[in-house]
Amino acid sequence: MKMKHLFPIITLFCAALAACGDSAKPADKMAAPGTPTVNLDSAGTAQGLHAFFVWYAKAGEQQLIDIDFVNDKGKHPVLDEAMLDKYLAVFTESGTVSPVFVENEKKFYHACAELWKEEESGDIPSGFDADRAYCAQDGDVTEFSSAPVSAKISGDFATVQLLLDPNGPNGGPRSFEMKKENGKWLLSKFLCDSGVEVK
Repeated sequence: MKMKHLFPIITLFCAALAACGDSAKPADKMAAPGTPTVNLDSAGTAQGLHAFFVWYAKAGEQQLIDIDFVNDKGKHPVLDEAMLDKYLAVFTESGTVSPVFVENEKKFYHACAELWKEEESGDIPSGFDADRAYCAQDGDVTEFSSAPVSAKISGDFATVQLLLDPNGPNGGPRSFEMKKENGKWLLSKFLCDSGVEVK
């Protein structure tokens, strides 16, 4: 066969290979089954989590002092439900947390109250060894309100890791749960290991 007849065949063959290559690219980019993927909503989770910590540094951090929902006048600490509701209402008013956050915090403090039945008033009650938001005694809020975020999103919920510098003032990443409501990502749960088992 002459070269001039071969050229169109070679051109068609190359075009077919290129088309096959292009169709394979999306599959190459797909995660293996069961592998969590990072959704474009990650930017929204970062914005929502940063907004919480900006608010928390200005107002929320003081709430544990201003609104004392642990009654320690008796032998054992007791949970003051009305004061807990008042405390959690401040978080709701911030516009940075989901109603699910309030439910989760109530479950946490009810679990704490069960432990307090065996604890003496005057001692640090279970659940108060660290600041729940910072998952530490305190935190450098500048990093909490600006660090990058990694999010694993499933529907309207996301498990979010705030990528704090392991060598920085806060000692490394923290994890949270967030919920998307009306197009906005809001904090729904602290994932700090506080040593209190919540059922």
